[in-house]
Amino acid sequence: MPETKYGSRIYLGVLAEADAAGPTAVRVYQDFLGRLRRAAPGVKDLRLELEEPVPRKETPGVYECWATLKAVVPHDLTRDGASNHRDAWRAILRDTFQATCQLNHELVHHTSSRVEITREVFPFEEEAPAETAPVEEKPKEMIRVKVLLGGQVYDVEIPKDENLLDGVNAKGVDVKWDCKSGVCDTCQIRVLKGMENLSPVNDREREMLGDKINQGYRLCCQVTAHGPCEFEH
Repeated sequence: MPETKYGSRIYLGVLAEADAAGPTAVRVYQDFLGRLRRAAPGVKDLRLELEEPVPRKETPGVYECWATLKAVVPHDLTRDGASNHRDAWRAILRDTFQATCQLNHELVHHTSSRVEITREVFPFEEEAPAETAPVEEKPKEMIRVKVLLGGQVYDVEIPKDENLLDGVNAKGVDVKWDCKSGVCDTCQIRVLKGMENLSPVNDREREMLGDKINQGYRLCCQVTAHGPCEFEH
């Protein structure tokens, strides 16, 4: 089945105090992603990238929370009133986001929250930038990470102070992820050793994992590894 990758810009206005704006946005976007997966189960590789909330100057108490959603949409996707898969996807996005905002009405500034442009993402837009002349720098200190995944054990080394998900993925350890923003649990792991060598649990992890944090669970995309550790996925 032919398919096309699309990118969408989404604007969410949340009603919150400064220290709660981030967790509030995460909560609403989590709900949106879950509903979107149920509304369009055939759509693959959903990726949601969140930007930091900023206060809306003209409306005190409202924080602007932009996000970029990318997804691979099959050409057989349909929706009542839509003549093609692209229009169907746009309608599903719009309707699902509106429903999410309505169901979270106590958290959302309705008059401004919206799905903006949805357009095709071309391969050249995601290519790595051209390499420039290397800057001489000191070799990075490496740390040992042991991963239990799919019945196999991987023993790799990643740079110290590296994002744990990026570090192990770069070494060929296929820890799955969907958003890298802490608004899904696809990259959920359980730390077996070395929790003291990892960055502290953040608000997004608390919002997503709840009491499971006490059992050693973390979101791999939100963890910075400062020393050796071991985890399962």
